[in-house]
Amino acid sequence: IITPTIVTHSNCAPIGSRPRPPGPPKKTPKPTPEIVTDTLMPSKDDKSSPVTFRRGNLQKDVPKFGFKVTEGMAVRPLAKAGFTVALGNEQKSELRFHSSPDGAAIIPLDDGYVYVSNSEMGQGEGGVYGIYFDHDGNVMDYKMLLSGTTRNCSGGTTPWGTFVSCEEYGNGQCWQVDPDPLGKHHPSPEKTKLGGDGGNFEAVACDDRNLEQPIFFVTEDLKAGTLRRYTPPLTIPGTDAGWDALHAEGGTTEYLVFLDDNSFVWSCDEWLGRYSQEKHFPNVEGIVFREGLLYFVSKRTSQLYVLDLDNGTYTVSSTKDYSLYKGEFKNRPDQLAKNNGEFLYFTEEGGRTPGVYAIDAEGQSYAIFEAYDTKYFNDETTGLAFSPDGTKMYACFQDCGCEVSGEIDCGCLFVFWRTDGRSFDGATLGLKFHKTGGV
Repeated sequence: IITPTIVTHSNCAPIGSRPRPPGPPKKTPKPTPEIVTDTLMPSKDDKSSPVTFRRGNLQKDVPKFGFKVTEGMAVRPLAKAGFTVALGNEQKSELRFHSSPDGAAIIPLDDGYVYVSNSEMGQGEGGVYGIYFDHDGNVMDYKMLLSGTTRNCSGGTTPWGTFVSCEEYGNGQCWQVDPDPLGKHHPSPEKTKLGGDGGNFEAVACDDRNLEQPIFFVTEDLKAGTLRRYTPPLTIPGTDAGWDALHAEGGTTEYLVFLDDNSFVWSCDEWLGRYSQEKHFPNVEGIVFREGLLYFVSKRTSQLYVLDLDNGTYTVSSTKDYSLYKGEFKNRPDQLAKNNGEFLYFTEEGGRTPGVYAIDAEGQSYAIFEAYDTKYFNDETTGLAFSPDGTKMYACFQDCGCEVSGEIDCGCLFVFWRTDGRSFDGATLGLKFHKTGGV
């Protein structure tokens, strides 16, 4: 596809020559199952109570909210833009819930966890907010973590428990935020080196196999944008990286370049990276890393790309080809999320039925929930994240029925859970999938 020219920078080796971080030992691939029968599937979270969750069976109607959920799920609202947040102690938050909620993440804390959420408001009205939960999932506090930024879209977490928030406009940057009230850097978010000279940034993923020098990946929602790999400088050998890794001088930025239909390299040539993105994966949105594989989606092509970081190869599949038992995933894939198992979860931008979907390790796809009320038409699901134990799923609608997108009353947050109390990636009542991929 591309025959790149060898380029050198003062702080960057020629294209394709930079060493990849050492990967974990190769695992034996899982055998492909024959036919999944209508029985219980094995799980690491087996409990004495019966399994009630039937993944992908989008049968349960929740008319008061205007969407359907998978059989064996329950849901309740947590927050609505423009209104205060109800706390578990029967009090109300001082702040009103932010408008245009977008990318989010869950970060564990000593006394519970925090749901960190971006606001995609423009003109310096964006920012980052945190809803604080105890270990049982009760809301304890809600507060602002970053202000004065613009169109905070998505982002990602770091191995040391902070959140990186990305701005999506021409001169956008990526900001590191410490949501831990006891953290040293909690009062002072800081612009990172990830964004360079600025861009329309979306999401961040981290290859954390080497904690002394983790590798960060940043996507850009632009047709001729770049997918960046940032290697921070090695600080103190034998010491895990921390906050300063994203602010110190001496890091290296490289850009993803597809060479042919199944191989790629990281180039120091930004122009080459932009050419490759425009040609092969324009307008990149969500990105996640897991076990040596980097997953990302393009909303323009509606495709999922999976990079094998250790072997320099990749695969591509179309999210529009996913065969669902119930529901439809025909519009643009947006954010990605992983829980504590094999499933990869997607949010959806646009269309008549925005929802959340998942695929398993064999590529079988499932609808988790889907909106149908007309107030959600052309809305988007955002803010997908899971509690540390995997039993609660949080997701937003960015408009949630408001009259004008971006107004102060746009956006709402829901929490979903399985009625059997298990992780969303745990045991399920099976569906009869045929070998051809149908049901």
